[in-house]
Parts: sequence; C-alpha cells; structure tokens
Amino acid sequence: MISDDTKRIVMMHLGPKLAQGSVILFTGAGFSLDCENYIGEHLPAGQGLIKSLWEIAFPGETVGDSSLQDVFAAAQLRNPGKLTERLKQIFTINTQTIPAYYGRILSSPWTRIYTLNIDDLASAANLAFHLPRRIVSSSATSSEPSRATGGEVGGLEQIHLNGTLADLPDNVTFATMQYAHRSNNPDPWYAALTAHLLSHAVVFIGSNLDEAPLWQHILLRRLKGARGTREMRPRSYLVIPELDAAKRVLLEEFNITWIPSTAEEFTSDILDQLQSECATGLQKFTIQTSHHPELPEVGELAVNPNQDSDFLLGGEPIWADIQSGRAIEREHDEEVLAIARTALQSADPGCIVITGTGGSGKSVALMRIALLLSAEGTRVGWIDKDSDMSPRDIRQAMKRAAGPKILAIDDADVFRNELTGLCYDVTQADQHPLIIMAIRSGKVDQVAGDMAQGRIRYIETAVPHLTDKDIDGLIDVLDQNNRLGHLKGLPRRDQEASFARSAGRQLLVAMLSATSGDPFREKPISELHGLTQESREAYELICVASTFRFTLSRAQILMALGANSNTTLNTINSLSARHIVTVKPDGNLRARHRVIAELIFDELQSTGELTSLLEGLTFMAATEVNPSIPRGARPWRILRTLINHEFLNRTIFGQVRTIYSSLESILSWDFQYWLQRGSWEVKYGSLAYADNFLSQARGLAPEDRLVETEWAVLLFRKATERASAVDSPGLVAEAVAILEDIIREHGGTDAYPYHVLGSQGLAWVRRCPMSRIERQAFLAMLLFYLDRAKSVFPRRAEIQQLWTDVKREHLSTAVQPKESPAQ
Repeated sequence: MISDDTKRIVMMHLGPKLAQGSVILFTGAGFSLDCENYIGEHLPAGQGLIKSLWEIAFPGETVGDSSLQDVFAAAQLRNPGKLTERLKQIFTINTQTIPAYYGRILSSPWTRIYTLNIDDLASAANLAFHLPRRIVSSSATSSEPSRATGGEVGGLEQIHLNGTLADLPDNVTFATMQYAHRSNNPDPWYAALTAHLLSHAVVFIGSNLDEAPLWQHILLRRLKGARGTREMRPRSYLVIPELDAAKRVLLEEFNITWIPSTAEEFTSDILDQLQSECATGLQKFTIQTSHHPELPEVGELAVNPNQDSDFLLGGEPIWADIQSGRAIEREHDEEVLAIARTALQSADPGCIVITGTGGSGKSVALMRIALLLSAEGTRVGWIDKDSDMSPRDIRQAMKRAAGPKILAIDDADVFRNELTGLCYDVTQADQHPLIIMAIRSGKVDQVAGDMAQGRIRYIETAVPHLTDKDIDGLIDVLDQNNRLGHLKGLPRRDQEASFARSAGRQLLVAMLSATSGDPFREKPISELHGLTQESREAYELICVASTFRFTLSRAQILMALGANSNTTLNTINSLSARHIVTVKPDGNLRARHRVIAELIFDELQSTGELTSLLEGLTFMAATEVNPSIPRGARPWRILRTLINHEFLNRTIFGQVRTIYSSLESILSWDFQYWLQRGSWEVKYGSLAYADNFLSQARGLAPEDRLVETEWAVLLFRKATERASAVDSPGLVAEAVAILEDIIREHGGTDAYPYHVLGSQGLAWVRRCPMSRIERQAFLAMLLFYLDRAKSVFPRRAEIQQLWTDVKREHLSTAVQPKESPAQ
C-alpha cells in the first residue's frame, strides 16, 4: 500500500510533469501479468515461462534450474517453429479480459512508452479501450525498427526494446548471446532510452530494473558528478510491490524512488487523482497533432512586457524587448507602418517583404509593426522559425472566416519553395489578408521572382544601416540597462564615433562590437574557445542546430552527443545560466542569435569538426520520427534538413556515405531517406548504388513526383554514360515520358522538371550518336518545354541560361556542313 505521505509527495512532483506531457512510461514483464491470453491463462513470467519453454527444448525431461535466457536459446536451436507458435499463443492477449485499469494507465499523457515485453498488449488495448491516443508500436530489434505496427497519426509511440511477436524467433532478445550481440552493436533505441532516462521523469512498472541491457543503461544514470554538481536528473519512480533494501538504496543513488504498490494500486491512488493534470497534458499532444492547429496571434503572444532577455547582449528579440523599449524605435519603422496601413486599405493588400542582412534588425522591425497593428485592433497571426505549423496548416487557418486579417512571417525563407504557393493561397482567401514577412537579402531575389510569376502584389522595403538618430537611441537604451560595456564613462561623442566606426551601423554588430571592444567576428569564436571541452561540445551542437533554425531539448542534446551523465545536464544548464545560449519557453535551447550560430558553424566546418556533430544530430533526428508523426511536424523537418544530399555534399563531402550508412538500420522504411541517398549517388557517386537506392524509394513511394523526377535523372545519366549502348535510347525515352507526365501535372508551380529535362537532354544530345534530323527533333522537343518554362518562370536565371544553351545547340544542327570538293 502507498502511504498518504508518499502519495502526497509523488503527486506534487508527478502532477506538473504529466501536465507538461514530459513523463516516460517504462514497462517490464510484471506489467502484463493481469492479462489473459486466448487459452485462458494469465501471461507467464519467470518460472512459469521457463516451464512452458522447457517442454519445447527438452520434451519429457524434468525442469532444471537453467535461466530463462538459456532455455529460450535451447528451444530456439531445437525447434524454432514450435517455439514461435508457443510464444505467440501465450503472449497474444485476449481483448475481452484486459482489466480496466490498463486503459486508464495507457490513457495518460506519456511522452513515449518503452517496454521489455514482446506481448501485443498495445494492440489489444487499442481494441479494448477508447484511448485518447492510439498506441503505435515499433520494434527495436526489427530490420525496420521504426516502422509502426499499428495506430494512427498522432498516436502514443511504444518501443519494444526486445522485439515483438512479429520478430519471432530470431529477432527477439531473450538469450544471453543475443544480449551480448546487442551490447556490441550501436542500438539507436537504447541510445534514445539513455537520453530519456537522464532528462525525463520515468515511471517504471513491472520491472525489477535488473534486466541485462536495461541495467547497463540505468548505470549510466548513476553518477551525480563532482562535489557541488547540482542534481539535474528528474526524479523517477519504480512501481513494484516488493523491493529489497539494498536495491532500494542503490536506486535512490540513481534518483529513482520506489513506490511499494501494484500497477492497479498506483493507477487508483496516483493517476486517478491526477486527472486534471493528465487532461492538460493530453491537450498539449492534441494541439501538436491536430489537423487544424490554431494559428498563434500577436495579441496572445505579447503578454509579458516585463520579461527579461539577452537582446542587448546580442540575443534574438522577444516581444518584451519591443514592449519595454529595449529595442529602439527606428526611423525605418514608421516607413513600414505607413506601407502596411496603405496596403490594408486596398481590396487586395498582397505582401510586404522586409529585407536585410543577418543581424540588421529585420525581426525587430517585423515584431514592432505586428505589435502596433495588433494594438490598433487588427488581428495579426504570427509564424516564426519556432512554429510547428506546416504551410497546409497556415493556409487552413488563414482561410477560415474568423482568421486574422494579417499574417506576419519571420524568417520566411524557412518555407523554401513552398513560400510562393503559401502566399498566393493566403492572399487569395475570401478576406484577402495582408502578409508581412521578413527575409534575408540573399534570399529575396528568388522570392521576388516567384512572387512576380505568381502575380502576387509585392512591396519590398530594406532595413537600412543605423542612422545617427538610431545610434543615439541605442546608446541611451544600453546606458539605461547598464549594457554599455567598455563605452561606459566615455564622452558621448566618443561613444557615437565608436558605434559608427566599429559597428558598421548594423544593429547586431553594434550591440556586440561597440560595447565589448572586440571585432564582431572574433567575439563568438573567442567565446567558443574559452569553454571547457564538454561545454564546447554542447554549445557547438546547439549552434549547428540553430543555423537550421531548430531548437534542441535536453534529451536531444544528450542523444546527439552520446552523453550519459548528470554532469552533462549541468553543463547544458551552465550555458543557459551564463547567457551563452537562450532557453525558449518550452525549455528547448538555441544560440542567442542565428548570426552567431552561423559564425560558429563556419568555424567548425573550416576546422573539420562539423562531421561528428552532424552525425550526432542526424542520429538523434532519425530516432525521433516514425510513420505516425505528420510529415510536416518538427521531427520530420529537422531530419529532412539534415539528410538533404545537397547540404551534406556542401558541408562534409568526404563523409556523406558514412552518415547515410549509419542511418540505414533506423530509416530503411522511409522513402525520403532512400531518395536523398540515391540522389547523392546520382550526382556525386556511383550510378549502380543510385539505381539500388532510388529503386527502394520508388518501391516505398511509387507515385511521389520527387522520386520520379530523380529516377528520370538516373535514366538520363545511365544513358549518357553508355551513349552507344543499344538500350540507351529506351532509357532516354522512359525518362522523357516521366518528366512530361510531371510537367503536365505540376509544370505551373515547379521549375525543376523542366530544368532536368533541358539539362539532361542536352547532355544526352551531345554524347549520343544520332543523325542530324534526329538531333534536331530532340532539341526542338527540349526547346518546346523550355519555351514554356521561360514564360512560367520568367525570373529563373538557370532556366534562361539553359534555354540559351539548347537554342544555340539547335541552331548549330541546322547549319548544313559543306560538301568536300571532288578530287
């Protein structure tokens, strides 16, 4: 029985964690023992299971004192078929007999479930109960470890660490040799478990925590660290009726508290008393996975004007910086506000694009305009790099009758090729909203071209350098907030001269250079080199992620670093305490400014240190995706960015194959993985490898246009490299047919198929032994499509250049060669 004091303490700690949706459930063999199988038996464990398997390994012999692992191994060797049949019989749960408390446990807002069991309790519970999140089971021992065996988008993920019934008899972990094999090989799921054990509160039910591979990872949680190290490991709980005194003391050292109860008692005495907190946690998951997520509005976001920030030390702005006056009002702001007010009076407001270099103050300008318009009574929706809404979600939210009149998008180029389509759909909605976006100068030409092509009204305004008036205001603000640094005490004229001279009149540079006295580019690098090795690794990882506009949770940092100690948690905490990194409201971390992160990224690339960090990040991202997560969700966006073949080729050319190979066992079920891997081989590697990898992508996603486009590239490349081969013309004909189909369906919005057809077709013509008439006909076909591409994408320089090259080639074939004079 759980004492009243224990109940009170556990509920005080566990309640807020459940409300946050940040608790892991871990189940062992004892968790399923109250369930029955279809032959009317309770699920066996310990000696009961040994006896059942003994009859298969040693029929007719008296049961000995062998371990479960050894008996399983003997049965597997002697009669694997009967072993499989027997285990499926005893571990397939009768849905009609599952006690009701299981439904209450599995309805709680767990972040994830890990289980040591191979039974099908999850599938049975999905059928027996109306669960708020259906359980999606994945096997950690399968050749496709991330493929879900059931459930739906937005489900509760359960990882079977020892395999499932579908993995019998060879891919389940029972025998000692199987444990040894797994401990000698990289195991992504146990790596994820290690990170969760360190960073999340865990409720263990039905396990003594003495299973071989699990205990190895529990041990990693053991050491608190040197004297003075704070306890950063969240308190976890072991729910089991009995536990010997020695194990109890040992687990306390791991910050794991024993709750002396059965799973049913824990449910009624603890979980049932925390229904309000559980409902709050479930609501968070519902919002995350909703098909119609709510678009955040400025009026709801800017509610804490007294919030502190690192903005004056070079951090990225928050709403309180504008509200409190830390972010100065600049002369350019009035110009943008006037443009916005004029646009709102139009029947078709279109888009306003605020441009500028990194650190010029684009985000501050956009936030100020959004706040001012919101204060005037206009509803303003807000999207930035931390938003989880996909373009589809944003379209739906803005098209609703009750949607905002303005959509503000910071770092708009995060949407890449989808940005123009998003803007067109939003501006053409019934209420014709105004879009105001901030985007870097280096990206704006592409956006401008796409906007013109899409016939979207478009006004561009660039954030200028700091004016003398801006510098005066900035010096005042820095002085009022005690952030003048080495300029403190200097005459005003010298302060102004320092800003104008060393800051280059850019906002971020001004706040870092002029106040610290260090050249802007040197300060972040010297700061990096001044860190301890462990702090530096964590900081580098956060900066690399921030370069791609992603924040990282503590669990993700631990997983990516392969770190496994409380010391690492303290290191991460010290980075935020010293304002080297910024902690977001959701607890995730990022570099204090993206420009600083990019400087660190460039430094790491130049020193060759980037590869190991990308390996860790891609490994972490790969373990967090599964088919139940919507493709537009944050884990998928992180993974797509990191495994993009062009990005990897630009940054770590010599190690691209190494990274892709390391992910194969985790992502073999995902067509995007094979697409990117195959695309790299097409362009930079082996066509034989490309054929294999892209064939797998086609098998998994036979109708995906990106896969089909890349397949057409491969066909062209194979034909061109063997131009005289008999089958080469057939390969080209197949490639052309594929691209023509894609152009017919998507040619109005996607320039890439045209480019592939033109560039690959031109390469083929130049290599293929064909007659002049055949060459002219083929080039005329290419020109037909490129003429269309020119009209649809008039500002695409690569299309214009390709048209010129093909036109020149076509004209050259029209010139009749002179006949040789008779001899």
